[in-house]
Amino acid sequence: MKNLFKLGFFALALTLATAACNSNSTSDAAGDTIDSTAEVTTDSLENQIDSVDSTADIKEDSAEAAN
Repeated sequence: MKNLFKLGFFALALTLATAACNSNSTSDAAGDTIDSTAEVTTDSLENQIDSVDSTADIKEDSAEAAN
């Protein structure tokens, strides 16, 4: 669970750094970069959440089977 928060914080920091570095740009490339970074981060976090959920389900099922 700690890694989930670390990854989210890292993604936020990366997004802000990217926005700050491209703030002098007049094109929408910076906005597109931020959007794509946000999408990748969201997908990654969703995959981790699914992994945690499935691990919890497996442990719950094995605990029920032991009883």
